[in-house]
Amino acid sequence: MSSSASEGANAFAASLEAAPPSHALSAPVTLSERSLVALALVRLWFGFLWFQQLGWKMPPTFGGLHTDVEREVAHTILPGYSRLIQTVFLTHFSLLGNSIWAAELLVGLCLIFGVFTRLGALLALLLSLQLYVGIAYAPGEWYWAYGMLLMLSLCLIAVPAGRRLGFDQVLQPRLTQAARTNRLARLLVRLV
Repeated sequence: MSSSASEGANAFAASLEAAPPSHALSAPVTLSERSLVALALVRLWFGFLWFQQLGWKMPPTFGGLHTDVEREVAHTILPGYSRLIQTVFLTHFSLLGNSIWAAELLVGLCLIFGVFTRLGALLALLLSLQLYVGIAYAPGEWYWAYGMLLMLSLCLIAVPAGRRLGFDQVLQPRLTQAARTNRLARLLVRLV
């Protein structure tokens, strides 16, 4: 081995010995103010997407929602799910329609106003997962769109996006203070 290669190997070995412990390598990442505002804008956009989708499935008729649920029966990717849709969801369609409409309204409001943002993102994740399993592979659908809904939901669960341009910025310190003595506040602080 040449002397320069030997020196390089020795330097590499020395750097490994001097490396901080593994727990120091996973230090938390601090986002800049610009990054936090950009993430808040993504949250707002995503919230408006969910809110805008309410228009074509308004109660009491729920517009094209029934047609979409029927398409899920024919194109679901999960074995047995089409039977569940037929026997439960289509049989009790009024309850399903109201539940979906209310859930999507809650997602939109949580994300637009940045209030309990992680709760809204978690609900968006569940709705997106159901859409992916049910209708993503139906003819005329672009399955990547449903995958993006899933990934955006995961991002908004992982990062506190409501703490900029949202009410979570006000709620978080108050809930953190209350969490010292209140069990419900300990739960709620995880949803902002």
